[in-house]
Amino acid sequence: MQWTDFFETLADLEPDEEFVTGRPGGLPPGLADGIADDIAVKLGLKSVDALLDYGSGTGAITRRLAKRVATTTAADASKSVVRRGGGADSGNIRWVQLSSGAADPPWAGGSFTKVLSYYNAQTFATHSDLRVHIDSLCAAVAPGGTVLLGDVPDREHTGQWESGERGRDENRTVWIGRLERRALDMERDARDLAAFANRLKGLGIEAPPGFGERHPGFIRDVVTRLFRENGGETTVSTQPLHFPNAHTCVDYIVRFGR
Repeated sequence: MQWTDFFETLADLEPDEEFVTGRPGGLPPGLADGIADDIAVKLGLKSVDALLDYGSGTGAITRRLAKRVATTTAADASKSVVRRGGGADSGNIRWVQLSSGAADPPWAGGSFTKVLSYYNAQTFATHSDLRVHIDSLCAAVAPGGTVLLGDVPDREHTGQWESGERGRDENRTVWIGRLERRALDMERDARDLAAFANRLKGLGIEAPPGFGERHPGFIRDVVTRLFRENGGETTVSTQPLHFPNAHTCVDYIVRFGR
């Protein structure tokens, strides 16, 4: 089963909105609020902005961000996800189903001042896949706009955790505290994944290949170069510690000139 089919089936069968994101453990309101607040700061959202959430899922984050901007478009590849999102207190959000057969996205030429792609890395495991995704994000952003590619598995960050090396800019006490927090997060992740796998089994849903396995992650220099080739200047930001995957994932904030 491919990821699009997986989310299609999940949206059709899973009654709990928190779990339709496909994130083990779901996306409870408190966490969704925190993620939305962090995204709003990193994107620099303003009341005049036109926002695109590319790979929005059913809109748990999108709806929280839509209250902060002028217009919002939520785009996802799954028809059932788009239908469910559009029917769940969608407010003034425009919902779009992405089509892999389309020659150009409906926003070709860049019409959004802010573009978001969050928690989508499971759908592109290689740098070649990532290039296609980044090109789509860059095609959507207007001159002078900003792209946030968030919750991205990071090889450099993961390598530091695996080796236990102390961060260059952190003292030993802080680093040991982060390692201890990571151990707690890993225990939580294992429990959440097991519970989610049982939930899928009860629904009769087959998970995509690699579901639950550690993502190989991406090389920061490669991601940065892919954005630079599209005219963007990138800042890499570590995620807040209380976010799932914060011990291995980073956010890319990309600003485009006029």
